[in-house]
Amino acid sequence: MPDVHEPVRPWQRRLVTGLALLVAIHSALLMLWLAPSSPIRDLVGSRNLASYVDPYFQQDVDTVDPSVQFVDESFQVRALVKDGTAKAKPTKWVDLTKEDVHDARFNPNPARVHLIARRLATNLNRSMFALEPQQRKIVRESKASDSTTARAAALNEAGDNPAVVQNYMAYDQMATQFASLYATSKWEGTIVQLQFKVGRRSVPEYSKRHDTKIEDIDYLWFSFGWRPRFHGSLEAQSPFDKYVRG
Repeated sequence: MPDVHEPVRPWQRRLVTGLALLVAIHSALLMLWLAPSSPIRDLVGSRNLASYVDPYFQQDVDTVDPSVQFVDESFQVRALVKDGTAKAKPTKWVDLTKEDVHDARFNPNPARVHLIARRLATNLNRSMFALEPQQRKIVRESKASDSTTARAAALNEAGDNPAVVQNYMAYDQMATQFASLYATSKWEGTIVQLQFKVGRRSVPEYSKRHDTKIEDIDYLWFSFGWRPRFHGSLEAQSPFDKYVRG
């Protein structure tokens, strides 16, 4: 049986042409919305582009750029150090994530150790957001003399989700060990106790990207009480000497 090809009807041709034209206009507007400032973009206007994209399509930059960063996180450490017979004194806070960003800049293949602090900050922030306000207060006011068992019991008593507490305790232990090894390599003297804190800040709205930088945004901090120093093995401590001292 021979194939029968029906001729394209005029209304079908007009429909396809119209849809193609709408797709082309929509794509062009999205390209302009994402593009940096230029005479063409300025001619259309940022407000007009935002009023087209945001209210109707809710298409954010993340839907076309999977690598975009939306939050900046900080993991900071300080220690209580005793030098000789003098009274132990706290050091200044050191921003490990900031140092890692500096060391890894222009390095397409940075060492994995430069990613640890940021991952710790991400996981600790996430676990702290999951805790109840009263539980965060317990974390903030905890002391080095508190055992992990006692802290976990207090957190469970203040909340109703043991899985959340268990998750937090795991990352607290990781952070304590990491901070202890870092502090031992960083500061001379005897590390008596150590403390860390994590912060998170979100990038400004896309429509404000020309006026506000992420550096202008304040961190939302989560503080942790002092922790006893973790004594790592020589094999665990040695890599940190190179990581800290370069």
